[in-house]
Amino acid sequence: MDVYEAVTRRRSIRRFKDTPVDYAILERCVNAARLAPTAINSQLCEYIIVDDEHMLSKVLDAVVMWAGVPRPEDGWSTERRPKAYIITLINTGLAAELGAGRENTNYDAALAVENTVMVAQEQGLGSCVLTGINRKKLRRALNIPDRYEIAILLALGFPDESPVVEVATGSVERWVDDKGALHVPKRRLEDVLHRNRFSE
Repeated sequence: MDVYEAVTRRRSIRRFKDTPVDYAILERCVNAARLAPTAINSQLCEYIIVDDEHMLSKVLDAVVMWAGVPRPEDGWSTERRPKAYIITLINTGLAAELGAGRENTNYDAALAVENTVMVAQEQGLGSCVLTGINRKKLRRALNIPDRYEIAILLALGFPDESPVVEVATGSVERWVDDKGALHVPKRRLEDVLHRNRFSE
């Protein structure tokens, strides 16, 4: 699949098959992430791959918001949940050492994660970017030193759903049909594209 096809076919996946992900694929994803553009080539991002069954549940326990739904009091069901995670960290200690400003690091992290998402897509994996996480709990669970900022949690696994893209006609709220398929409204190209100057 070419890059444009991968981008246009990609959807956030929140239901995964109970199939382990080969570590070599996850390592390939991180390799793509490390090669993403960074401000002044500072390369402040580092990554943790989590694929151990016991650790997967600890990471899931740190998720406080999933698909807009708050974490239930008794925790998340482990059914159809991710089989791997990649956590993107920002090395604030290295930032200080290099005298690199922090204003661009969130962009750097986002670019790295997009590389990861696209390589995962190419390898047949689904992914979901999660920012609604309890960072203190995740830090404790994964033994992350204080000099690292936890930027983004990426959930990964083989998709067990096929979300359908719809043209947004007013609302962009997702919905599920009577067959259980998730429908995701997206704004049309002509609604978001301006040429040479902004036009109403």
